[in-house]
Amino acid sequence: MRDFGQNKSIAFYNYFEPRFAFKYQTGLQSSVKLSYNRMAQYLHLLSNTAASSPLDVWMPSTNNVKPQLADQIAAGYFKNFGKDDGIETSVEVYYKDLQNQVDYIDGADLLLNEYIEADLLYGRGRAYGVEFYIKKSTGKLNGWSSYTLARSERRVDGINNNGWFPTRFDRAHNLYVVASYQLNKKWQLGGSFVFSTGTPATFPTNLYQVQGFNIPHNVFGARNNYRNPAYNRLDFSATMQGKKKEKWRSEWVFGVYNSYARQNPYSVYFRTDPNDATRFQSVKFIVICSIVPADSYNFSF
Repeated sequence: MRDFGQNKSIAFYNYFEPRFAFKYQTGLQSSVKLSYNRMAQYLHLLSNTAASSPLDVWMPSTNNVKPQLADQIAAGYFKNFGKDDGIETSVEVYYKDLQNQVDYIDGADLLLNEYIEADLLYGRGRAYGVEFYIKKSTGKLNGWSSYTLARSERRVDGINNNGWFPTRFDRAHNLYVVASYQLNKKWQLGGSFVFSTGTPATFPTNLYQVQGFNIPHNVFGARNNYRNPAYNRLDFSATMQGKKKEKWRSEWVFGVYNSYARQNPYSVYFRTDPNDATRFQSVKFIVICSIVPADSYNFSF
């Protein structure tokens, strides 16, 4: 271990972050756009969970942990239709190249680890995809919908036999549909539907027994070799406008979250089957497994 004197700089990083955007008007209601940007990240989130938690660790760049770099290029075609350009459509493609991506050795210990850098590995990443978007902004019925086909992958020496593997953020299919209908001057109805591919997870492929204890094992050392079930949800809302006064406006919003009680798994873990000690069984951890009604009162002045 190398020691550094007090107030001595042990590493210095300086990256140029250019931005470029180009638009070409192909017609009165259509255009083509191109963009490029580079980003540098000097603060790193170390977490082995799918969402933020109090156990996450934030780590600055050091002489061992270099800043993460991302170069992204995107191109899109945009076109409006209908009266007063009431319907907007677009299709965009993008590709992102990532450098110095921080990952972890198998079985890494991130909590209160004095030598956490010893559990870190570094590699490259890539993310690419295409998004289709449509929006209607006029009339009683309006809303928008988008569909994205995308991939997010990483390659790190020492993980997954040095091959590409999906990151925990990789979701091939993402669909959003949002709509609202102005029933009358007092009531407005709304709804939204979400569907996305399940998040990747690393599951054991077999097990072996040591002194009567089952030990899970991934025989191929594959990272994120399975996926959790797909996520989908349907929400509804109804908004009732209050009496409008000169300096006061109010409304009641009644909503239903997860209207068909979809049991979307937050994560999946394994335990020994109580009826057969030679087998493992998967257990779903679900945060919200039922319909959740809600109402709120909003006002402005």
